[in-house]
Amino acid sequence: MPVASSRPSRFRLPALSWGVALAIAVVPVVTAGLPGPAAASATAGACDTTLQGLIDHAAAGSALVVPPCVYRESVTVDKPLTIDGTGATIDGRDASGAVVRDTWMTIAASDVTVRGFTMRYASNKPQTGALRVEPGVSRVTIAACDLGFAAGADVSIGVADQSTITGCSIHDAGQLGVHLGGDGTNGVGNAVIDDRIFHNNTAGYDPGFEAGGLKATLQKGLVIEGNEVYDNAGPGIWCDIECQDVTISGDRVHDNDDAGIFYEVSQGGVIQDNDVWSNGWQQPAWGWGAGILLSSSGTTTVSDNVVAWNATGIAVISQDRKDWPHSATGVSVSDNVIAGSAGRYLLAWLQDWQGELFKPASANQGTANRFWVDGPAGTEGRFAWDSDIGSLAAFAATPGGRASEYVATGAMPGLLAVAGVPLGPSSLDVPPPLPVQAVRTAEAHPLVVAAVGAVGLLGGVAVVLALAWSRRRRSRGTAGGR
Repeated sequence: MPVASSRPSRFRLPALSWGVALAIAVVPVVTAGLPGPAAASATAGACDTTLQGLIDHAAAGSALVVPPCVYRESVTVDKPLTIDGTGATIDGRDASGAVVRDTWMTIAASDVTVRGFTMRYASNKPQTGALRVEPGVSRVTIAACDLGFAAGADVSIGVADQSTITGCSIHDAGQLGVHLGGDGTNGVGNAVIDDRIFHNNTAGYDPGFEAGGLKATLQKGLVIEGNEVYDNAGPGIWCDIECQDVTISGDRVHDNDDAGIFYEVSQGGVIQDNDVWSNGWQQPAWGWGAGILLSSSGTTTVSDNVVAWNATGIAVISQDRKDWPHSATGVSVSDNVIAGSAGRYLLAWLQDWQGELFKPASANQGTANRFWVDGPAGTEGRFAWDSDIGSLAAFAATPGGRASEYVATGAMPGLLAVAGVPLGPSSLDVPPPLPVQAVRTAEAHPLVVAAVGAVGLLGGVAVVLALAWSRRRRSRGTAGGR
Protein backbone atom coordinates (compact mmCIF):
# COMPACT_ATOMS: atom_id res chain seq x y z
CA MET A 1 0.00 0.00 0.00
CA PRO A 2 1.51 3.37 -0.93
CA VAL A 3 2.45 5.58 1.97
CA ALA A 4 3.57 8.77 0.26
CA SER A 5 1.59 11.32 -1.71
CA SER A 6 2.36 12.05 -5.33
CA ARG A 7 -0.10 14.94 -5.25
CA PRO A 8 1.61 18.33 -5.57
CA SER A 9 1.33 20.45 -2.47
CA ARG A 10 -1.13 23.32 -2.73
CA PHE A 11 -1.94 24.00 0.87
CA ARG A 12 -1.15 26.93 3.07
CA LEU A 13 0.72 26.53 6.33
CA PRO A 14 -0.40 29.59 8.27
CA ALA A 15 1.62 31.37 10.87
CA LEU A 16 0.84 30.97 14.54
CA SER A 17 -1.99 32.94 16.00
CA TRP A 18 -1.17 36.45 17.21
CA GLY A 19 -1.53 35.26 20.79
CA VAL A 20 0.98 32.45 20.38
CA ALA A 21 3.36 34.66 18.40
CA LEU A 22 3.21 37.31 21.11
CA ALA A 23 3.88 34.73 23.78
CA ILE A 24 6.98 33.56 21.92
CA ALA A 25 8.14 37.14 21.53
CA VAL A 26 7.93 38.10 25.18
CA VAL A 27 9.15 35.02 27.05
CA PRO A 28 12.86 34.54 27.73
CA VAL A 29 14.64 32.58 25.01
CA VAL A 30 16.77 29.62 26.05
CA THR A 31 19.16 28.56 23.31
CA ALA A 32 20.44 25.04 22.98
CA GLY A 33 23.91 26.30 23.83
CA LEU A 34 23.21 26.37 27.56
CA PRO A 35 23.84 22.65 28.19
CA GLY A 36 26.95 22.92 26.06
CA PRO A 37 26.24 21.29 22.64
CA ALA A 38 28.29 22.24 19.64
CA ALA A 39 26.70 24.58 17.15
CA ALA A 40 24.21 22.82 14.88
CA SER A 41 25.28 22.13 11.35
CA ALA A 42 23.28 23.42 8.43
CA THR A 43 22.08 19.88 7.66
CA ALA A 44 20.24 17.93 10.36
CA GLY A 45 22.30 15.03 11.70
CA ALA A 46 22.92 13.28 14.99
CA CYS A 47 22.42 15.52 18.00
CA ASP A 48 25.17 16.42 20.45
CA THR A 49 22.81 16.44 23.42
CA THR A 50 19.42 14.98 24.27
CA LEU A 51 16.21 16.85 23.69
CA GLN A 52 15.01 15.78 27.13
CA GLY A 53 18.09 17.37 28.63
CA LEU A 54 17.36 20.65 26.86
CA ILE A 55 13.76 20.58 28.08
CA ASP A 56 14.77 19.77 31.64
CA HIS A 57 17.30 22.59 31.67
CA ALA A 58 14.89 25.25 30.33
CA ALA A 59 13.16 27.49 32.86
CA ALA A 60 9.39 27.23 33.15
CA GLY A 61 7.71 29.79 30.92
CA SER A 62 10.75 30.26 28.67
CA ALA A 63 11.18 29.70 24.94
CA LEU A 64 13.56 26.94 23.90
CA VAL A 65 15.08 26.85 20.40
CA VAL A 66 16.61 23.44 19.73
CA PRO A 67 19.32 22.56 17.20
CA PRO A 68 18.18 21.21 13.81
CA CYS A 69 19.30 17.62 14.31
CA VAL A 70 17.75 14.15 14.69
CA TYR A 71 16.67 13.19 18.22
CA ARG A 72 16.21 9.44 18.70
CA GLU A 73 14.32 9.52 21.98
CA SER A 74 10.92 9.94 23.61
CA VAL A 75 10.52 13.12 25.63
CA THR A 76 8.14 14.56 28.23
CA VAL A 77 7.32 18.24 28.66
CA ASP A 78 6.30 18.79 32.29
CA LYS A 79 6.40 22.59 32.58
CA PRO A 80 5.00 25.59 30.67
CA LEU A 81 7.36 26.01 27.74
CA THR A 82 7.56 27.12 24.12
CA ILE A 83 9.75 24.75 22.08
CA ASP A 84 10.81 25.75 18.56
CA GLY A 85 12.02 22.66 16.72
CA THR A 86 12.28 24.14 13.25
CA GLY A 87 14.60 21.86 11.28
CA ALA A 88 14.72 19.24 14.04
CA THR A 89 13.39 15.68 13.84
CA ILE A 90 12.21 13.29 16.55
CA ASP A 91 12.62 9.79 15.16
CA GLY A 92 11.16 6.69 16.82
CA ARG A 93 13.67 4.43 15.08
CA ASP A 94 17.11 3.42 16.22
CA ALA A 95 20.17 3.92 14.04
CA SER A 96 19.47 0.63 12.23
CA GLY A 97 16.02 1.78 11.19
CA ALA A 98 14.01 -0.39 13.60
CA VAL A 99 11.05 1.33 15.27
CA VAL A 100 11.79 1.08 18.99
CA ARG A 101 9.72 3.84 20.67
CA ASP A 102 5.96 4.23 21.02
CA THR A 103 5.90 7.98 21.64
CA TRP A 104 7.64 11.04 20.29
CA MET A 105 6.51 13.51 22.93
CA THR A 106 4.17 13.52 25.92
CA ILE A 107 2.91 16.91 27.10
CA ALA A 108 2.15 16.77 30.82
CA ALA A 109 1.77 20.50 31.59
CA SER A 110 -0.48 23.34 30.56
CA ASP A 111 0.64 26.37 28.54
CA VAL A 112 2.96 24.45 26.23
CA THR A 113 3.63 25.34 22.59
CA VAL A 114 5.48 22.94 20.30
CA ARG A 115 6.25 24.12 16.80
CA GLY A 116 8.31 23.31 13.75
CA PHE A 117 9.31 19.71 14.49
CA THR A 118 9.30 16.80 12.12
CA MET A 119 8.26 13.64 13.99
CA ARG A 120 8.55 10.24 12.36
CA TYR A 121 7.83 6.57 13.16
CA ALA A 122 6.42 5.20 16.40
CA SER A 123 5.07 1.83 17.58
CA ASN A 124 2.08 3.23 19.49
CA LYS A 125 -1.11 1.25 19.90
CA PRO A 126 -4.42 2.08 18.19
CA GLN A 127 -6.37 4.99 19.70
CA THR A 128 -3.20 6.53 21.11
CA GLY A 129 -1.09 9.35 19.69
CA ALA A 130 2.66 9.24 19.20
CA LEU A 131 2.46 12.95 20.11
CA ARG A 132 0.04 13.08 23.03
CA VAL A 133 -1.14 15.08 26.02
CA GLU A 134 -1.92 14.01 29.56
CA PRO A 135 -5.53 14.34 30.78
CA GLY A 136 -6.56 17.75 32.06
CA VAL A 137 -3.80 19.89 30.59
CA SER A 138 -4.92 23.16 28.97
CA ARG A 139 -3.75 25.65 26.38
CA VAL A 140 -1.44 23.34 24.47
CA THR A 141 -0.58 24.44 20.91
CA ILE A 142 1.01 22.15 18.33
CA ALA A 143 1.94 24.28 15.33
CA ALA A 144 3.66 23.92 11.96
CA CYS A 145 4.80 20.35 12.65
CA ASP A 146 5.14 17.47 10.19
CA LEU A 147 3.84 14.30 11.86
CA GLY A 148 3.89 10.95 10.12
CA PHE A 149 4.24 7.17 10.13
CA ALA A 150 3.00 6.38 13.65
CA ALA A 151 1.54 2.88 14.06
CA GLY A 152 -1.62 4.16 15.80
CA ALA A 153 -2.52 7.85 15.56
CA ASP A 154 0.02 10.55 14.79
CA VAL A 155 -1.34 12.98 17.39
CA SER A 156 -3.90 12.91 20.21
CA ILE A 157 -5.16 15.88 22.25
CA GLY A 158 -8.70 14.76 23.10
CA VAL A 159 -8.21 14.76 26.88
CA ALA A 160 -6.86 18.34 26.89
CA ASP A 161 -8.88 21.56 27.11
CA GLN A 162 -8.54 24.75 25.04
CA SER A 163 -5.78 23.16 22.98
CA THR A 164 -5.04 23.49 19.27
CA ILE A 165 -3.35 21.70 16.40
CA THR A 166 -2.65 24.22 13.64
CA GLY A 167 -0.68 24.45 10.43
CA CYS A 168 0.54 20.85 10.64
CA SER A 169 0.94 18.10 8.08
CA ILE A 170 -0.47 14.88 9.58
CA HIS A 171 -0.13 11.81 7.42
CA ASP A 172 0.65 8.14 6.85
CA ALA A 173 -0.46 6.95 10.28
CA GLY A 174 -1.20 3.25 10.58
CA GLN A 175 -4.67 3.88 12.02
CA LEU A 176 -5.67 7.53 12.31
CA GLY A 177 -4.22 10.97 11.68
CA VAL A 178 -5.78 12.92 14.58
CA HIS A 179 -7.25 11.20 17.63
CA LEU A 180 -9.55 13.35 19.76
CA GLY A 181 -10.93 10.82 22.21
CA GLY A 182 -12.28 12.49 25.32
CA ASP A 183 -12.78 11.04 28.77
CA GLY A 184 -16.13 12.63 29.67
CA THR A 185 -14.50 15.31 31.84
CA ASN A 186 -11.90 16.97 29.64
CA GLY A 187 -12.09 17.65 25.91
CA VAL A 188 -13.54 21.17 26.08
CA GLY A 189 -12.77 23.93 23.60
CA ASN A 190 -10.17 22.16 21.48
CA ALA A 191 -9.44 23.07 17.86
CA VAL A 192 -7.93 21.61 14.69
CA ILE A 193 -7.23 24.49 12.32
CA ASP A 194 -5.51 24.85 8.93
CA ASP A 195 -3.92 21.40 8.88
CA ARG A 196 -3.34 18.85 6.11
CA ILE A 197 -4.57 15.41 7.17
CA PHE A 198 -3.95 12.76 4.53
CA HIS A 199 -2.97 9.16 3.65
CA ASN A 200 -3.93 7.72 7.04
CA ASN A 201 -4.95 4.17 7.95
CA THR A 202 -2.09 2.63 6.01
CA ALA A 203 -2.37 -0.51 8.19
CA GLY A 204 -5.93 -1.16 7.02
CA TYR A 205 -7.87 -0.91 10.29
CA ASP A 206 -11.63 -1.36 10.04
CA PRO A 207 -13.08 2.14 9.54
CA GLY A 208 -16.18 1.02 11.44
CA PHE A 209 -13.98 0.75 14.53
CA GLU A 210 -11.83 3.85 14.20
CA ALA A 211 -9.63 4.79 11.29
CA GLY A 212 -9.12 7.46 8.67
CA GLY A 213 -8.35 11.15 8.91
CA LEU A 214 -9.72 12.52 12.21
CA LYS A 215 -12.03 11.03 14.82
CA ALA A 216 -13.41 12.86 17.86
CA THR A 217 -15.47 11.54 20.77
CA LEU A 218 -16.82 13.20 23.91
CA GLN A 219 -15.75 16.68 22.78
CA LYS A 220 -17.50 19.93 23.69
CA GLY A 221 -17.07 23.09 21.65
CA LEU A 222 -14.59 21.51 19.24
CA VAL A 223 -13.66 23.61 16.19
CA ILE A 224 -12.45 21.89 13.00
CA GLU A 225 -11.76 24.67 10.52
CA GLY A 226 -9.77 25.37 7.38
CA ASN A 227 -8.27 21.89 7.03
CA GLU A 228 -7.54 19.84 3.93
CA VAL A 229 -8.52 16.22 4.67
CA TYR A 230 -7.99 13.74 1.86
CA ASP A 231 -7.01 10.25 0.71
CA ASN A 232 -7.72 8.58 4.05
CA ALA A 233 -8.84 4.93 4.22
CA GLY A 234 -11.94 5.70 6.27
CA PRO A 235 -13.96 8.81 7.03
CA GLY A 236 -12.32 12.18 6.57
CA ILE A 237 -13.70 14.02 9.63
CA TRP A 238 -15.70 11.94 12.12
CA CYS A 239 -17.37 13.12 15.35
CA ASP A 240 -18.85 10.16 17.19
CA ILE A 241 -20.33 9.58 20.65
CA GLU A 242 -21.57 12.61 22.56
CA CYS A 243 -19.82 15.36 20.66
CA GLN A 244 -21.59 18.61 21.53
CA ASP A 245 -21.57 22.03 19.91
CA VAL A 246 -18.94 21.16 17.31
CA THR A 247 -18.21 23.53 14.43
CA ILE A 248 -16.86 22.06 11.18
CA SER A 249 -16.32 24.88 8.72
CA GLY A 250 -14.14 26.02 5.86
CA ASP A 251 -12.67 22.54 5.33
CA ARG A 252 -11.81 20.86 2.03
CA VAL A 253 -12.62 17.18 2.40
CA HIS A 254 -12.12 14.88 -0.56
CA ASP A 255 -11.14 11.45 -1.84
CA ASN A 256 -11.71 9.64 1.45
CA ASP A 257 -12.91 6.04 1.28
CA ASP A 258 -15.83 6.54 3.69
CA ALA A 259 -18.02 9.56 4.46
CA GLY A 260 -16.32 12.92 4.05
CA ILE A 261 -17.81 14.56 7.17
CA PHE A 262 -19.54 12.16 9.57
CA TYR A 263 -21.48 13.42 12.62
CA GLU A 264 -22.70 10.41 14.61
CA VAL A 265 -24.75 10.09 17.82
CA SER A 266 -23.90 13.67 18.70
CA GLN A 267 -25.70 16.98 19.14
CA GLY A 268 -25.44 20.67 18.40
CA GLY A 269 -23.25 20.52 15.29
CA VAL A 270 -22.68 23.33 12.80
CA ILE A 271 -21.36 22.06 9.47
CA GLN A 272 -21.01 24.96 7.07
CA ASP A 273 -18.97 26.45 4.24
CA ASN A 274 -17.10 23.24 3.48
CA ASP A 275 -16.11 21.91 0.04
CA VAL A 276 -16.66 18.15 0.03
CA TRP A 277 -16.13 15.88 -2.97
CA SER A 278 -15.36 12.34 -4.14
CA ASN A 279 -15.88 10.62 -0.79
CA GLY A 280 -17.58 7.42 0.25
CA TRP A 281 -17.07 5.13 -2.72
CA GLN A 282 -15.94 2.25 -0.51
CA GLN A 283 -19.30 2.51 1.33
CA PRO A 284 -21.83 3.30 -1.40
CA ALA A 285 -24.83 1.46 0.09
CA TRP A 286 -27.79 3.45 1.43
CA GLY A 287 -26.42 6.80 2.68
CA TRP A 288 -23.21 5.62 4.33
CA GLY A 289 -20.92 7.03 1.68
CA ALA A 290 -22.25 10.58 1.93
CA GLY A 291 -20.14 13.67 1.51
CA ILE A 292 -21.85 14.91 4.68
CA LEU A 293 -23.51 12.29 6.88
CA LEU A 294 -25.54 12.81 10.06
CA SER A 295 -26.31 9.55 11.83
CA SER A 296 -28.71 9.53 14.78
CA SER A 297 -27.70 13.09 15.63
CA GLY A 298 -29.84 16.14 16.33
CA THR A 299 -30.01 19.92 16.70
CA THR A 300 -27.47 20.19 13.91
CA THR A 301 -27.25 22.63 10.99
CA VAL A 302 -25.75 21.75 7.60
CA SER A 303 -25.57 24.85 5.43
CA ASP A 304 -23.72 26.62 2.62
CA ASN A 305 -21.57 23.64 1.66
CA VAL A 306 -20.52 22.58 -1.84
CA VAL A 307 -20.93 18.81 -2.04
CA ALA A 308 -20.07 16.97 -5.26
CA TRP A 309 -19.38 13.52 -6.70
CA ASN A 310 -19.74 11.59 -3.46
CA ALA A 311 -21.43 8.19 -3.27
CA THR A 312 -24.32 10.11 -1.67
CA GLY A 313 -24.57 13.88 -1.43
CA ILE A 314 -25.95 14.66 2.03
CA ALA A 315 -27.62 12.00 4.17
CA VAL A 316 -29.52 12.28 7.45
CA ILE A 317 -29.96 8.83 8.98
CA SER A 318 -32.05 7.77 11.98
CA GLN A 319 -31.57 4.34 13.54
CA ASP A 320 -32.66 2.60 16.72
CA ARG A 321 -29.26 2.82 18.39
CA LYS A 322 -29.28 0.76 21.57
CA ASP A 323 -25.62 1.59 22.21
CA TRP A 324 -25.85 5.42 22.05
CA PRO A 325 -29.51 6.45 21.73
CA HIS A 326 -29.93 9.90 20.27
CA SER A 327 -32.82 11.72 18.69
CA ALA A 328 -32.50 12.78 15.06
CA THR A 329 -34.53 15.92 15.67
CA GLY A 330 -34.01 19.59 15.01
CA VAL A 331 -31.86 18.99 11.94
CA SER A 332 -31.65 21.74 9.31
CA VAL A 333 -30.09 21.21 5.86
CA SER A 334 -30.14 24.44 3.88
CA ASP A 335 -28.52 26.47 1.12
CA ASN A 336 -26.15 23.74 -0.02
CA VAL A 337 -25.03 23.08 -3.60
CA ILE A 338 -25.10 19.33 -4.26
CA ALA A 339 -23.88 17.69 -7.47
CA GLY A 340 -23.97 13.97 -8.09
CA SER A 341 -24.16 11.12 -10.53
CA ALA A 342 -27.34 9.65 -11.93
CA GLY A 343 -28.70 6.89 -9.74
CA ARG A 344 -27.23 8.21 -6.50
CA TYR A 345 -28.97 10.10 -3.71
CA LEU A 346 -28.41 13.84 -3.73
CA LEU A 347 -30.17 14.58 -0.43
CA ALA A 348 -31.67 11.71 1.53
CA TRP A 349 -33.49 11.53 4.86
CA LEU A 350 -33.32 7.83 5.76
CA GLN A 351 -34.73 5.73 8.58
CA ASP A 352 -34.87 1.95 9.10
CA TRP A 353 -37.15 1.84 12.17
CA GLN A 354 -40.32 3.45 13.46
CA GLY A 355 -38.47 6.48 14.74
CA GLU A 356 -39.08 10.19 14.86
CA LEU A 357 -37.24 11.43 11.76
CA PHE A 358 -40.35 12.22 9.72
CA LYS A 359 -42.68 13.33 12.50
CA PRO A 360 -43.66 17.02 12.35
CA ALA A 361 -42.76 17.48 16.01
CA SER A 362 -39.16 16.57 15.20
CA ALA A 363 -38.75 19.85 13.27
CA ASN A 364 -36.39 18.37 10.70
CA GLN A 365 -36.21 20.42 7.52
CA GLY A 366 -34.35 20.95 4.29
CA THR A 367 -34.60 24.36 2.64
CA ALA A 368 -33.30 26.09 -0.49
CA ASN A 369 -30.81 23.42 -1.52
CA ARG A 370 -29.69 23.43 -5.15
CA PHE A 371 -28.94 20.28 -7.13
CA TRP A 372 -27.29 19.13 -10.33
CA VAL A 373 -27.00 15.64 -11.84
CA ASP A 374 -24.48 14.62 -14.49
CA GLY A 375 -26.89 12.28 -16.23
CA PRO A 376 -30.23 12.33 -18.03
CA ALA A 377 -33.49 12.69 -16.17
CA GLY A 378 -34.90 9.40 -14.93
CA THR A 379 -37.24 7.87 -12.43
CA GLU A 380 -34.59 6.74 -9.99
CA GLY A 381 -34.62 7.98 -6.41
CA ARG A 382 -32.48 11.09 -6.36
CA PHE A 383 -34.00 12.18 -3.06
CA ALA A 384 -35.57 10.52 -0.05
CA TRP A 385 -38.09 11.59 2.57
CA ASP A 386 -39.88 8.60 4.07
CA SER A 387 -39.40 6.90 0.69
CA ASP A 388 -37.34 7.32 -2.46
CA ILE A 389 -38.38 10.27 -4.62
CA GLY A 390 -37.35 10.83 -8.23
CA SER A 391 -39.11 14.12 -8.90
CA LEU A 392 -37.72 17.39 -7.60
CA ALA A 393 -41.23 18.82 -7.45
CA ALA A 394 -42.38 15.92 -5.28
CA PHE A 395 -39.36 16.31 -3.02
CA ALA A 396 -39.98 20.06 -2.69
CA ALA A 397 -43.41 19.23 -1.31
CA THR A 398 -41.86 17.45 1.68
CA PRO A 399 -40.38 19.10 4.80
CA GLY A 400 -36.96 17.81 3.77
CA GLY A 401 -36.94 19.46 0.35
CA ARG A 402 -38.64 22.83 0.56
CA ALA A 403 -37.65 25.42 -2.05
CA SER A 404 -35.38 22.92 -3.79
CA GLU A 405 -34.24 23.69 -7.31
CA TYR A 406 -31.93 22.42 -10.00
CA VAL A 407 -28.93 24.53 -10.98
CA ALA A 408 -28.84 25.42 -14.67
CA THR A 409 -26.26 23.35 -16.54
CA GLY A 410 -24.42 26.45 -17.66
CA ALA A 411 -24.13 27.79 -14.12
CA MET A 412 -22.82 24.65 -12.44
CA PRO A 413 -19.20 24.76 -13.70
CA GLY A 414 -18.82 28.26 -12.29
CA LEU A 415 -20.16 27.25 -8.88
CA LEU A 416 -17.76 24.32 -8.69
CA ALA A 417 -14.78 26.24 -10.06
CA VAL A 418 -15.18 29.00 -7.49
CA ALA A 419 -15.09 26.33 -4.77
CA GLY A 420 -12.06 24.62 -6.32
CA VAL A 421 -14.04 21.41 -6.81
CA PRO A 422 -13.58 19.21 -9.93
CA LEU A 423 -16.15 19.92 -12.60
CA GLY A 424 -17.10 16.29 -12.95
CA PRO A 425 -16.71 12.93 -11.20
CA SER A 426 -13.44 11.05 -11.49
CA SER A 427 -13.38 7.81 -13.42
CA LEU A 428 -12.54 6.23 -10.06
CA ASP A 429 -15.86 7.44 -8.61
CA VAL A 430 -17.93 4.87 -10.46
CA PRO A 431 -21.63 4.87 -9.63
CA PRO A 432 -23.04 1.40 -8.99
CA PRO A 433 -26.17 0.35 -10.89
CA LEU A 434 -29.50 1.91 -9.90
CA PRO A 435 -30.62 -0.65 -7.35
CA VAL A 436 -32.69 -0.67 -4.24
CA GLN A 437 -30.37 1.00 -1.73
CA ALA A 438 -29.21 -1.41 1.00
CA VAL A 439 -29.52 -0.71 4.72
CA ARG A 440 -26.67 -1.12 7.17
CA THR A 441 -27.57 -1.93 10.75
CA ALA A 442 -26.09 0.04 13.61
CA GLU A 443 -24.10 -2.98 14.78
CA ALA A 444 -22.47 -4.05 11.52
CA HIS A 445 -20.05 -2.21 9.28
CA PRO A 446 -20.77 -3.09 5.62
CA LEU A 447 -18.37 -4.98 3.43
CA VAL A 448 -18.86 -3.77 -0.10
CA VAL A 449 -18.19 -6.78 -2.30
CA ALA A 450 -20.63 -6.68 -5.21
CA ALA A 451 -18.84 -6.21 -8.51
CA VAL A 452 -20.11 -3.52 -10.83
CA GLY A 453 -19.40 -2.51 -14.35
CA ALA A 454 -18.15 0.90 -15.22
CA VAL A 455 -20.92 3.39 -15.89
CA GLY A 456 -20.29 5.84 -18.69
CA LEU A 457 -19.84 9.42 -17.54
CA LEU A 458 -21.09 12.40 -19.42
CA GLY A 459 -18.03 13.16 -21.52
CA GLY A 460 -18.25 16.91 -21.50
CA VAL A 461 -18.50 17.07 -17.72
CA ALA A 462 -15.49 14.87 -16.90
CA VAL A 463 -13.21 17.88 -16.57
CA VAL A 464 -11.09 18.75 -13.58
CA LEU A 465 -9.53 22.05 -12.62
CA ALA A 466 -6.19 22.75 -14.23
CA LEU A 467 -4.28 21.82 -11.11
CA ALA A 468 -3.10 18.44 -12.48
CA TRP A 469 -4.20 16.40 -9.51
CA SER A 470 -2.43 13.08 -9.12
CA ARG A 471 -4.47 10.65 -7.08
CA ARG A 472 -3.43 7.85 -4.75
CA ARG A 473 -6.61 5.89 -4.51
CA ARG A 474 -7.21 2.36 -3.42
CA SER A 475 -8.64 0.01 -5.99
CA ARG A 476 -12.35 0.56 -6.54
CA GLY A 477 -12.84 -2.00 -9.28
CA THR A 478 -14.97 -4.25 -7.08
CA ALA A 479 -16.89 -1.58 -5.22
CA GLY A 480 -20.62 -1.62 -5.55
CA GLY A 481 -24.00 -1.36 -3.91
CA ARG A 482 -26.83 -3.78 -3.49
